[in-house]
Amino acid sequence: MFGLQFTVSAGRCTRGAFMQLVRVSEEVRAQLQYDFVLVVDTEGLRSPELSNKTSLSHDNELATLIIGIGDMTLINIMGENPSEMQDILQICVQAFLRMTSVQIKPSCIFVHQNVAEASANEKNMEGRRCLLEKLDEMARIAATEEKHEVTGFSDIIQFDVESQVFYFKNLLEGDPLMAPPNPSYSQNVQELKMKLLSVAQWQPRVKFPSLSEFKLRIRDVWNALLGENFVFSFRNTLEMLVYSKLEQKYGEWSWKMRKRALEIQNRLSNQINNNIVQAVTLSDLMRKFNGVYSTLTAEIEKYFKEEKKQEILINWKVNVDKRFEILRNELTEETRKQSNELIRLKKCRLELDRKKSEYESELIKMSKDLASRLKEQKLSDKKVEEQFDRLWKSWVTRVSSELPPEDIRATVQNILLEKFKNQGDVLNKIVNREEMFQFNKKKHIKQSWARSVWNTVTSQDPQCEFHGNELTQHIQRAVNKYIDRREGEKVDFNENFIHEILGLIKSNITDYEKSTEQNIFTKEYKFELSVYLCFTAAPQFEKLHTAFRRANDPLIYLESKRDQYLDSFKSFCKGATSVTFFVDFLCRCLKPAIQQAVCAKTCIQITDDMKSNCPAFSGNRSNLENHILRHLAEQEDFDSYMEYINQPKDYFERFIRERVERYCRNNSDQLRVMFNTNLTDLVQQVITVNTTVTAAVRERHGGATLWLDDFCVALSDHMELPRQDFRNIENEDITDLKFLRETMARSLEEILENLQKESSSKPDLDLKMFRLRPDEILCEALSGCWEQCPFCKSICTNTIPGHETDHSVQFHRSKALAGWHRRGTDEFC
Repeated sequence: MFGLQFTVSAGRCTRGAFMQLVRVSEEVRAQLQYDFVLVVDTEGLRSPELSNKTSLSHDNELATLIIGIGDMTLINIMGENPSEMQDILQICVQAFLRMTSVQIKPSCIFVHQNVAEASANEKNMEGRRCLLEKLDEMARIAATEEKHEVTGFSDIIQFDVESQVFYFKNLLEGDPLMAPPNPSYSQNVQELKMKLLSVAQWQPRVKFPSLSEFKLRIRDVWNALLGENFVFSFRNTLEMLVYSKLEQKYGEWSWKMRKRALEIQNRLSNQINNNIVQAVTLSDLMRKFNGVYSTLTAEIEKYFKEEKKQEILINWKVNVDKRFEILRNELTEETRKQSNELIRLKKCRLELDRKKSEYESELIKMSKDLASRLKEQKLSDKKVEEQFDRLWKSWVTRVSSELPPEDIRATVQNILLEKFKNQGDVLNKIVNREEMFQFNKKKHIKQSWARSVWNTVTSQDPQCEFHGNELTQHIQRAVNKYIDRREGEKVDFNENFIHEILGLIKSNITDYEKSTEQNIFTKEYKFELSVYLCFTAAPQFEKLHTAFRRANDPLIYLESKRDQYLDSFKSFCKGATSVTFFVDFLCRCLKPAIQQAVCAKTCIQITDDMKSNCPAFSGNRSNLENHILRHLAEQEDFDSYMEYINQPKDYFERFIRERVERYCRNNSDQLRVMFNTNLTDLVQQVITVNTTVTAAVRERHGGATLWLDDFCVALSDHMELPRQDFRNIENEDITDLKFLRETMARSLEEILENLQKESSSKPDLDLKMFRLRPDEILCEALSGCWEQCPFCKSICTNTIPGHETDHSVQFHRSKALAGWHRRGTDEFC
């Protein structure tokens, strides 16, 4: 049309984009209102030989750039079907909606080539109407996705279906190679050319840019394109919509699977602590997961078959199936490990439990003997308590086996002296250590003369200090997590813990030096950091040791229940029956077991509720990150941004924890109702078990031992109620089972009433009483790969931890966020 000859490859197709400036002759310059026409020609889009994902993304980017920089874009289509170009235009529309910083409203003309019918323009009225409907529909879809309001395509890209659609006849008359040119084709071209050149007449508001303004427009559009690369990886807006919906559905399916895993874990925990289950195998767990897995895989199949846009959905079918299978396997293995660890800990406590039972049996027997002698004297409560005090002191003196508390700080010091004995005067360094560890590049980085010169020339010194501080913080977090894990296991302190912390420090330093391919940290760094972290851990290990002794040392355990034994003693003195004592003892164990079981169920319900009602947790981790970024923007707190950039996992977990705590505060009444409902249901279940077990034992003419056997087995799935805890009451002489059932029912009603009062007395639901908190469940559910790009700190978007595929991100950030700066300056890069 303009007499230009751009470079073309084989097949007469432009490769890339070419432009040429055409001067407007002076005779028509005033009439046309511009001095030059800049013609830009691009390669053909959606070519069959380049129909891969990379080519699709390239076409989308190229089309958006050309439409964005031009006053008018010719969209050249072979034939009458513009379906491929509609895909590209959808991407362009979405990109323009996102690129709010680029204040442009481009215009376009559709040219249909090789339309043979002479009256095509009139006969294609219906085709033009359909084209406009499709363009308007996809513009509205894109606007909904980007939360904009538009009525049609022309709100974004100026377009008039009546005057901006052209139909071209065939270029040649007859068959090539000797066919003459078609004069009608030249007439069509001339009409289009006049339409283009007279744009100022039919677009009165058009403002032609100067060359400098055009340069700025190219820069703005190009920068905006670089920031929107995620849009261009999709074929069209509809595909993005379908993908987003699929991600949301996958989040729902994976949560149902995880929720089932939590229920299985709770049940197994109860059964292990009740000595019902002695071992857990993968095959057993697979059978437990099979039901929910089969249901959900059927639901996934149904979704892919019945959901609209199946032709788009099918692209991700294999990936979803694989991800879901990996999730099932991970949850199964996690449950197996957790269960077997519980079994191991249970075996470790067997001897301690046996001693507790022996001492408890002896104390009960002594109490009964003394009470039988005092029963006839009808003493006052004060006198009874004095008698019990004497009994208690003599018993403690006789059976006391308490060992002096272990000096954990001395243990830490001895291990460090042995470990670093080649470090000079270690004892003096430990005694005179600093309270806080500070990374010092002069002392902690190996500084040879050559390295010092190299660092000065390349400005690497500040970078070393930055990465040294970062490594130190990473090691501190790893050690803190190790200590938290040990606290969660509720085990006693072991000197191996210190050796494991030292191993953790060493492995992290070694891994870092391997990744940088240079040995840069001094022995002083390893020594000082090890001393600081081990002595920092000592107070926490002391608390762990004290808590373990209080819970497991027989004497300490029994001393914690002194008031309960006193109450039993008073009951004996007042002539309490065997049934009364039996029920009293049993219900004292039942109350905490019921409370813990209710907490476990309520915790899963709270998490389920938040997954449904909190937008931040309703999708996958990418959705959560969007909410985190909005939250950071609203807070405008620099330290929070630094934590998010440098320790994303820690920040994610803190964000989730704060949201959960806020949700519990704001919905305290609703959660209290949920807790009390679960409490009532469980107590009613225990009352039902009490009735059925009593009836069954009466039929078999059994006594207390048989009743306890059946009672504990019936409740073993629902709460921790170990049968061995009741050995000291199993020989009680109980013949009136009806009286036992009625006394149990009254006591259970009292437990219900007391627990409800305790719940109502607190303003908010106390998350500390949950063995597994809702925020911990959400952190696990919304976790994934936490690897970061070494250049810009972007987080890998893969939701599978330890995935075998390459790491990937939606957007790369500025390298400045990772501390990079221009060589020789302190300016961000």
